Amino acid sequence: MSDESQHHLSKIEVISLGVGTMVGAGIFALFGQISTLAGGWAWAAFLLAGIISALAGYSYFKLAPLAHTNGGIAEYLNLGWNGGLIGSVVSLCYFLSIAIVLGLVADSFGHYSAKVLGLDPGWINGFGIAVMILFLFVNAAGIKFMGIAEKILVVSKLAVLIGFTIVAFSHFGAQTYAQNQGAVSFDFGKFVNAVALANLSFAGFAVIANAGGSVKRGEGIIGKSIFIAILIVALVYIALDIAVFGAIPIQTIEQAKDYALAQAAQPVLGQFGFLLLGITAIVSTMTNINANTFSAANTIGYMGDENQLSPALSKRLFLKQGSIAMILTVVIVIGMLLTLNLNQIGDVASLTFLLVHTFIPLGHVLNKRKESGASAFILWLAVIGNGGLLAFFVYHLFGGHNLELWVFAGVVAFAIVFQLINLRIYGGKSAA
Repeated sequence: MSDESQHHLSKIEVISLGVGTMVGAGIFALFGQISTLAGGWAWAAFLLAGIISALAGYSYFKLAPLAHTNGGIAEYLNLGWNGGLIGSVVSLCYFLSIAIVLGLVADSFGHYSAKVLGLDPGWINGFGIAVMILFLFVNAAGIKFMGIAEKILVVSKLAVLIGFTIVAFSHFGAQTYAQNQGAVSFDFGKFVNAVALANLSFAGFAVIANAGGSVKRGEGIIGKSIFIAILIVALVYIALDIAVFGAIPIQTIEQAKDYALAQAAQPVLGQFGFLLLGITAIVSTMTNINANTFSAANTIGYMGDENQLSPALSKRLFLKQGSIAMILTVVIVIGMLLTLNLNQIGDVASLTFLLVHTFIPLGHVLNKRKESGASAFILWLAVIGNGGLLAFFVYHLFGGHNLELWVFAGVVAFAIVFQLINLRIYGGKSAA
């Protein structure tokens, strides 16, 4: 094998990064919430969320040839906003949202591991910390090793989910589906809220952009991988939703809460089904942590290279890729695990992802459209789709979920102040 092939990710490995992040543990919990909100139209909520994500993905697709590093979101924002304050602020917000997601997923790993192994809740934080340290070393071992690990985990997970979907379809009943559909009356507001939640299940495609400097140039791997990953995940979500909704009473799905899919497997496959889906959820958290650790470390490492943060952040300390940025990411997540109730602020990640997916096409259409050759019409659709969903989600949270809104406002305010200070100290670089 050539030295070049050892240091480049293949298209399958890049797609695995996106699929592994999107089909994370979140779908195992969000599935129940989305079904409760949208009822028999939950599949349409996943479809619409996939379309909105694909619109943002179009901006990534057109910006990818202009990017040359693993900076991902941070590099795209830097390009679109010409290296200014707006791009660096939204980039830092993105990093903080990844940290929240990593904390949530590590906590979920702890819960599922303790549940499957029959251990008491005192083990949860220990499992969460252990999995973060494990994937710190997996990422530090090098880009190729990380990509191979992600590919193996993702293929295993998809095989189980597709197999379960086929089994669920074998138990599909038109009467069960009709009863479930009738149990939840259609409400437009709740449906849009379901779309906003489903959108979080697609947000992980942004991780693919962080592999921009680790693929062969001129082959369009990043752009193609984004659309392929979104399509794969959309098909899995929609098929899974229809199969389960036609095989299992909605009361079972609603009562399971965080273990919705694992619990839903019991009527079809018994206790074996619960354990199988529980183990799949554990694998899902691992793929998510692996890919998001890679994304977070590359995001702030790129910002350090661009003098938007301390340049020391991108300095490598151990193994092939072990940087200060990577260590800092893991330390922040472990700190959050030990000190915060992350479930109370989970919606902050969704709000921030929608913010990012609004500002990337907005900066693109305002400043880089001619250079990239992108369609202004599609870019504006992406801005309106993601920005509109963000506005509705804020409206939905207002009043009943003020903590999430205050934390989201705090994240944005902190990013603004912190970046004003950092840009004053380090100067920053303007985008080419």
